Amino acid sequence: MIKAFIFDMDGVVCNNIPYHKKAWAQFMQAHGFKFSDTYFDQHINGETNEEIFQQLFKRKLKPTEIKNFIHEKESAYRKIYTPHIKPLSGLLKLLKQLSKNKCKIALATSAPEENVKFVLSKTKTKKYFKTIVDSKNIKNGKPHPEVFLKAAKKLHTKPENCVVFEDSILGVEAGKRAGMKVVGILTSYSKKQLHLADEFTADFTEFIYS
Repeated sequence: MIKAFIFDMDGVVCNNIPYHKKAWAQFMQAHGFKFSDTYFDQHINGETNEEIFQQLFKRKLKPTEIKNFIHEKESAYRKIYTPHIKPLSGLLKLLKQLSKNKCKIALATSAPEENVKFVLSKTKTKKYFKTIVDSKNIKNGKPHPEVFLKAAKKLHTKPENCVVFEDSILGVEAGKRAGMKVVGILTSYSKKQLHLADEFTADFTEFIYS
């Protein structure tokens, strides 16, 4: 029985992955690295910034370096995305319905706190997500299930009674590894790529909760 609904943020609350790609391409080019969609899928999307930078630079980074890199990349992302940001179709209606029915709701993301505040404010969804797990609360990015297991714990709900909304390959795997039902949101990848998900929907206009 589903008792809690856990939402990833990037690509789920809003369709912002193309703008993250632009910001990452800009960052990597500035630091002498070649950006590709394949690299993004395998080493960036769903992981924490700390993990991404360690993998990218292939050396132990100082905390100040990581902090500066995060600021550089995420500031660029927010600047690029601000004129375009809006909630995914059907999301506000679903959140209102879940809230009205007193369902447990959480946001679980590998994104930094600054981006969470930015997205929830701009999409006017902040009031629905009283329970949030972001990068400062986790040590392991996806496909590790930590972010979803911590969200379930905060909601006082068993993993098997949670449904996760995810758009990324690593995120879907993380949800399944957490023992949760996963709905694949097809903003970033195809059904074939998200084949581990239990069901699929293009956006929230097609998702029916009763």
